Amino acid sequence: MRRYFFTTIYVVLVFLSFLVVFSLGKIETGPEVFLPGYNGDPEKTTNENVKNLFRVNREFGGSSSIVIVVEGDKNFFEDARALYELHEALEKREDISSVMSPVNLPRFSGFRMDYYFKDGKISNDVLNDPNAKSFITEDGKYALLNVIFKEGVNARDKIPEIKSLVSGYFEKNYLFGEPVIDSALFKELVRQTFVYPIFMFLVIFLLFYYQLRSFRAALFSLMVPVLSTFFVFAVFFAMGKSLNTMTVMTITFLLIIGSAYGLHFYNALFRFSEKKEAVKHIFKPILFSMLTTAAGFMSFVFIDIRAFRELGILVSSGLAVVVLVIFTSGVEIFRNYTPKRTPRSFGMKYVGRKIALIVLVVFLVMAALSPFLLKRVQVGSDMVSYFERDSELRKAYDLIVEKFNTREPIYLVLEKTVPFVGTDSKTLKELIEKIEKSEYVSSVVFPVDIPVPIMYALSRTNPFLKTFIGDRNRIRLIVNLTPEGYEHVKKVVDLINKVMSETGWSHYVAGSVLIWDDINESIMKSQIQSIVIASVLIFAMVFIIFRRPLTTLSVMVPIAFTTVFNFLFMALFGISLDVSTSITSGILMGLVIDYSIHIASEEKRLRDPYLVVKNVGPSVLTNALGLISGFAVLLFSELALFKNISLLMMLGIGVGAVFTLIVQPMILEKRENS
Repeated sequence: MRRYFFTTIYVVLVFLSFLVVFSLGKIETGPEVFLPGYNGDPEKTTNENVKNLFRVNREFGGSSSIVIVVEGDKNFFEDARALYELHEALEKREDISSVMSPVNLPRFSGFRMDYYFKDGKISNDVLNDPNAKSFITEDGKYALLNVIFKEGVNARDKIPEIKSLVSGYFEKNYLFGEPVIDSALFKELVRQTFVYPIFMFLVIFLLFYYQLRSFRAALFSLMVPVLSTFFVFAVFFAMGKSLNTMTVMTITFLLIIGSAYGLHFYNALFRFSEKKEAVKHIFKPILFSMLTTAAGFMSFVFIDIRAFRELGILVSSGLAVVVLVIFTSGVEIFRNYTPKRTPRSFGMKYVGRKIALIVLVVFLVMAALSPFLLKRVQVGSDMVSYFERDSELRKAYDLIVEKFNTREPIYLVLEKTVPFVGTDSKTLKELIEKIEKSEYVSSVVFPVDIPVPIMYALSRTNPFLKTFIGDRNRIRLIVNLTPEGYEHVKKVVDLINKVMSETGWSHYVAGSVLIWDDINESIMKSQIQSIVIASVLIFAMVFIIFRRPLTTLSVMVPIAFTTVFNFLFMALFGISLDVSTSITSGILMGLVIDYSIHIASEEKRLRDPYLVVKNVGPSVLTNALGLISGFAVLLFSELALFKNISLLMMLGIGVGAVFTLIVQPMILEKRENS
């Protein structure tokens, strides 16, 4: 037992971690985690748009909302009974606060309130009502229901039930909104946590087994990062934290990246006659490979975005645990292990200066052309862009844009120190007309023909009117944005502020689109910060290893090309620089530098590029292929979010590996001879 002292301790810790993870583990999908300054508590955040979104939900007794578009077998002007029955079924649900649809659109004539829905059909007069623009198409073929959940309801969990309910009335139906996106995203994040890692494990294991020719070594290389993931997740969950869209990728990064350390460790055992000598030699390259990779992730810690910081801390600490386990438990496991077969070399050899020079010239030419392509890279995104074009959610989005020319709304909340009176209706009508003149606004929904005092009284029994009334001093208008308005929401807010300054009333604007706009504004700043910080940290680490400025700079060359090519690939493949892809540059810098360190360390020892590539090349190549194969699994994801990250990581690793194995030995050789 004493021979496996550390191994026993790790097994016990992992068992305890396993219990903690499955008892406390949670996943959240909201966009708030990408906001600068957001720490998980909306009441303490410094972001006004987050505060306003929670405020409007609290003051109007509602929470999240979704849009349901249904296509009738018949024209709704001829038969709307199924629409009415669906509306009633939704309204009766205990988790729903209110439902707005063509069947409960009120019209006020004199002192009498009437409805457009009568005798099982909807009157054509509804098309003359400005409030109806967002609820039914002119041909009467499509109808829209706006469903608002009660405060405190986890709307994401209710989406499958709502979908099933709607499908019972209409075969052709489409759901859209933040909770719908959250529901689809949550399913994919669960796959990211429990499904994709299994396939990654199998793919990398087969590749490692083929190169190492040892079942034990291949299994050990992969099991260590898996166990490390359980440990860091246990600590994370014990602190009351939850996984989010970014941190859920921790297991992917640890499995794919961490497995390489065991690979290098085992390959080193065959380059030395004594295992102690091999362990002593490989310790420094693996340690500093881990530190430089961790530096790439730790650069996120200095960015004021919670999701980035947590991802950086989780992966960095997980990689540290991997190295610790390898040089304690790994030494115990392989102390007396005598493999029957030598790892495959793949026929690796130095290709020579001529080919290396040609490859370098090609890289330089492509890098020189990159500035002309980089301007094609779009900056920013929203949660819709996370999904593939042929996904159900994107189909719903396209239909809503095509048929109703709108996206998610923003809410304009109006407040007075005294109650609203009947004469305020004129001011409200003028206000709405001015806002609707904007090319970025498709419509403003508010029953302006009903005086606010009467609306307040009627809202107690009318769910439609209740949507607009907070109390006698507070009302809200629903401002529906065009797709272009969604991208220029700040201009809409500026217009609203200008118009409101003429009324003398207090107001605030809320909506998830404003949160995403804040997130997009921080992307470029975060990208620059991560690249600069990662470069400084990695340079410092490499300088500590080699203690020579020229050697350090030569080792840094591959990551410079990898970073430039990362943006080049974004331009070529039409991938936006968003909250997900913005992390790839820093991560690639930390990964590719590993190859440089192993090559440079062996070059320092042997002073012969041919022997360097022969000794280290197989493990570097296998590592690169393992990383590429692991990330390739994510290409089967239904989310463009993970597909884009995986594609950029695969291409970036390929560039780094090619440059390191072909060009870097030539650069190091010239430096040594100078």
